[in-house]
Amino acid sequence: MTKIEIVIKALEDINAFDVIAFDTKGKSPFFDHFVIASVTSDRQLQAAINHISEDFRENSHKSPKVEGKNSKSWVLIDCGDVIVNVFTREERDFYNMEKMWVGTEQLDLDKDNDL
Repeated sequence: MTKIEIVIKALEDINAFDVIAFDTKGKSPFFDHFVIASVTSDRQLQAAINHISEDFRENSHKSPKVEGKNSKSWVLIDCGDVIVNVFTREERDFYNMEKMWVGTEQLDLDKDNDL
């Protein structure tokens, strides 16, 4: 599995919602995908960290770096060429990161399509 596939599957597994993945190839020299997801609780934030980290190890990828491990509202998971931001709804509304990527192509996350 590719890194973006691992991330999306892990977020689905923890029932994250409003998941958006931007294709940032050519827009950022540092990463290829930028993912934003929402969760309902700090417990779900921790689950996102654990699932993504575990799934990366299982697929022989380097463990991601995590900022905000003790946060109750927002974590950033740096998977190298995939950056994942997981927010509670209120925090996501406040920061509105989607506005940074206006005009950037979004990946089709429909379960019937390949990433």
